[in-house]
Amino acid sequence: MVKTYSKGARRRAKKANGAGELDLPGLAPVTRRQPNGQRRRTVEDRDASVQALKVRCRLAGLPETAAGLREARAPWLGCRAGRAMAAAVTDHEERAQLWDAIQHLRRVQVAHDRAIGAPTRHARCLRLLVPVEAMSADAETPPVDERSDEERQRDATRALMRIEGWLGYTDKRARSEVLRVVVDDGEVRDVAGLLSALLCLSDGLKGRRMVWRGRA
Repeated sequence: MVKTYSKGARRRAKKANGAGELDLPGLAPVTRRQPNGQRRRTVEDRDASVQALKVRCRLAGLPETAAGLREARAPWLGCRAGRAMAAAVTDHEERAQLWDAIQHLRRVQVAHDRAIGAPTRHARCLRLLVPVEAMSADAETPPVDERSDEERQRDATRALMRIEGWLGYTDKRARSEVLRVVVDDGEVRDVAGLLSALLCLSDGLKGRRMVWRGRA
């Protein structure tokens, strides 16, 4: 039977014996959490987040003001492809759709590389400048992938071929640009070509009728 102590008993014993001398069973430290269940961010976490946002501001040409820091939280400002897209597109909804296209292309390429055993393209593949957040599993965490190696490779190849089909609705220069910038995180040299390819990917993801978006 576990012996329990009332709050009053603990206070009296603490006052009598001094802090830290109470002979009670030790308790594991409890991590303070926010209402949404995530770990409460420490001062160090917040400082790191602000520094990351300031870097984003400098890269995107935003002022390091409160308004600039808020705008810098947009996920597409964390990479070259996203910044180039956001600089050319002003509509927030269209930005979000083209960012989905960027993320989808990256996920498919990474999944294909892993499925065929290709080496990692980057030291930390496509690691973006994002505010520091606690990582934890929740109800939205993807389930464990129980597919066999053959099934993963087959599915990854099918997804990549689907993307190649969508990109077939733009010109070769645009296809090369989107792969070089989005997949390999290269410098943006052809913004119009990048946008053309991203629009093709967005059409495919949304199930819209594919139209030719290439240039003469």
